[in-house]
Amino acid sequence: MLTKISVPVCLIFVLLIGVGFLWGGAIILNFQGQPGYNQVKLKWTAQNEINLKGYEIERSFDNQNFKKIDFVEPSEEEKDKKEYSYEDKSVFKKNERTFYYRLKIVDDDEKHSYSKVISVTPTISSARQTWGSIKAMFR
Repeated sequence: MLTKISVPVCLIFVLLIGVGFLWGGAIILNFQGQPGYNQVKLKWTAQNEINLKGYEIERSFDNQNFKKIDFVEPSEEEKDKKEYSYEDKSVFKKNERTFYYRLKIVDDDEKHSYSKVISVTPTISSARQTWGSIKAMFR
């Protein structure tokens, strides 16, 4: 049995879908970090990249105060799902060696949303720890 849907309800549905496409952005299907020796490798999969300017990679040492560390432009591949990776080689000693990351998904019109936050604890060499302490003295 067919249900009759009124014209205004259909129009509202079409407008909502259209507005979603105009807003743009991307859907992050997964976001993960792999600890390494003196580095963290970030990987994510995105889909529905529409009017997307790119991804700001943000890092925090306390899971509250995030700072931009780099920007990744969207892939030009004609695929539904796109794979991305980024290596953060600027990990140094901090009070805690756990680093928090998130993606800031930026549209062409500068509107943005955020991915989930992930935490990663890499292995940091003693030389890198010393260099991190020296850098911190001059900040």
